[in-house]
Amino acid sequence: MELSGPVAGPINLITTFFPLSDVGYVAEEYFLSGTAGSYRLTGSAGDDGEWATEPDGLAPFTTRFVVYRPVEGYCGTAVVEWLNASSGADAPPIWLLAHRHLVRARMAWIGVSAQYAPIHGGSVMAAAAEGDDTWNSVLLPPLKQVDPVRYADLSHPGDAYCYDIYRQAGEVIRRLQPGTRQLLAAGQSQSAATLVTFVNAIAPHGSPYDAYLIDGRPGRPATLTGLVDPEALDGGTRVRADSTAPVLVLQTEFEVVGLMRSIAARQPDSDRFRLWELAGAAHADSYTVGASFTDSGSLTAEELAERMAPRRNPLGVEFPEPINSGPQHHYVVQRALAALSQWADGGPAPAHADRLTVSAGELVLDANGNALGGIRTPWLDVPLVVLSGLGQEDGGPAIMFGCTRPLPGPPPDDYLQAFRAATEKTVAAGFLLAEDVPEILATAAANQRRALLLAGDDIP
Repeated sequence: MELSGPVAGPINLITTFFPLSDVGYVAEEYFLSGTAGSYRLTGSAGDDGEWATEPDGLAPFTTRFVVYRPVEGYCGTAVVEWLNASSGADAPPIWLLAHRHLVRARMAWIGVSAQYAPIHGGSVMAAAAEGDDTWNSVLLPPLKQVDPVRYADLSHPGDAYCYDIYRQAGEVIRRLQPGTRQLLAAGQSQSAATLVTFVNAIAPHGSPYDAYLIDGRPGRPATLTGLVDPEALDGGTRVRADSTAPVLVLQTEFEVVGLMRSIAARQPDSDRFRLWELAGAAHADSYTVGASFTDSGSLTAEELAERMAPRRNPLGVEFPEPINSGPQHHYVVQRALAALSQWADGGPAPAHADRLTVSAGELVLDANGNALGGIRTPWLDVPLVVLSGLGQEDGGPAIMFGCTRPLPGPPPDDYLQAFRAATEKTVAAGFLLAEDVPEILATAAANQRRALLLAGDDIP
């Protein structure tokens, strides 16, 4: 392998807007060249996940990865995100969801361009866009089109080689960052689908990663050619039970009973596996496509509440319903990464989580319309609104964003007291970080004030 960089000049990546220097971090980009291998099955791709594979072809490659690292105080943990390729460009949903914790813990974050489309072009969403213009709002150009000079040397042989490219990137990153003692692999959505396949089929050949966070996987993972077929997401493929590295799978309502249909892939917890199903959460929400980009930690509670408020047009396209505005997804992802790091270090395993309550393939709802079961958070147990990972059933990109629906009347007088108690309960259960509680409570107070204004009541 050959590594060059840091490469001078502006880095192309859809990411947070605030200067990393504001939080004591620097951004760097490296180009990695070498020869990658592909793999083929020697048996069946069974639902037990224990896929026997062997090396197949070889091909040269040159890709890039982006590093965000602390200038001082690096803790030794690097989160290596398989950048999401669904839009046709690299996207870092794990960074967007968890950057506040990563910065607070002084972790490094690395985003790897493991797949073909964000370099050369193409997207799993492109076919959908041919018959539905709303999909064009989420289609983006590849690196070679955005900056053909900077990225002229990049060359990807195809997604059959993406798994080995990601493996080799991890090996290089461990050596690149002095003091690195732990690599956490992470990916969301399409990247979660490829990480399931990486764990099941590639990691048994050797992996540099100490643990895996798989956020938002479909029931059927990617093929060995890297294909995630949006028309064939329903399935029951589990994570192999004999993984030597810990795996935490985090699923929202959308992945369990929505388009991703992973309910058949449920599996029991073990000494190397945890499944967290998060009630009231969507595949993406108002934090992911709104507040996350400017959330450096310096926003006031009122600013954060406003930027997470439900809206119908997060991508410039009008959706049938206001999108999911619950903040629980990013806070629980932060807790998941903290728990996974501790687990990979030989510490206690993450908490066991109840599964979402499902009957006849549908969520069972409480009297307000919120889901029962799953990880309980104060936004569900002391609700101001109905939060769902479903509800945008007219198709198009809206389907990924769930919805927010109002509850009648103003918040009860004891709302903040009850919300605080529910927050403390979720922290004690192991699904929220204590460090996030002051912000959570302050934002809840801001949301209460907004709800009282909308109801026309006096603000306490």
